[in-house]
Amino acid sequence: MNAPPDRAAPTAEPHLWLARFGDELYRYALGRVADAAMAEELVQETLVSALGALDSFRGQASERTWLFVILKRKLVDHYRRQARSPFVPLDLTPDHAPEAAFFRPADGHWHPEQYPAAWATDEAGRGDLALEQQELQRVLQGCQQRLSAQHLAVFVLRFVEELPAEDICQELSLTAANYWVIVHRAKLQLRRCLEKNWFQLPSPRQT
Repeated sequence: MNAPPDRAAPTAEPHLWLARFGDELYRYALGRVADAAMAEELVQETLVSALGALDSFRGQASERTWLFVILKRKLVDHYRRQARSPFVPLDLTPDHAPEAAFFRPADGHWHPEQYPAAWATDEAGRGDLALEQQELQRVLQGCQQRLSAQHLAVFVLRFVEELPAEDICQELSLTAANYWVIVHRAKLQLRRCLEKNWFQLPSPRQT
């Protein structure tokens, strides 16, 4: 019996990338940089890099998956550039770092006795769920942009891109101690910002 012929690897179609995947790549980037011009630039860089690396495309993953892998690398590079400013070591004494009492140093989670109480909502809810989620995302992105460049880089890479702590420390040239301090302070700042700018807002039905 003759062996079946080898199946040819899928051929990439770069002339269709923008039409097929451009909007999806842009939305993904915009959800992480909260700046339309930067999101567009990252997508452009992704497509240019993919075109330059076309010979490496073997069809083991779809074109879409391949492009998203490149975009994620571009996002990491973007945040590394943003966080390039020299890191000023933070004073970790109790008087200067009261947030240290809120989190477990081993994993960065809240101490059980310090865990925040649930935010209350009215019994009728906060209106249409889709509208609520859209507005919450807008407020959350605004709160993220109030973080310093370095704090924002750590937060996005850890909690949005879900990179391991070790990888983030390596990418941003941080010590483990500095990394955890940044994570703690970013969590507290974002919580306070959301408390002020989201949970005190009237329900969408009341606006």
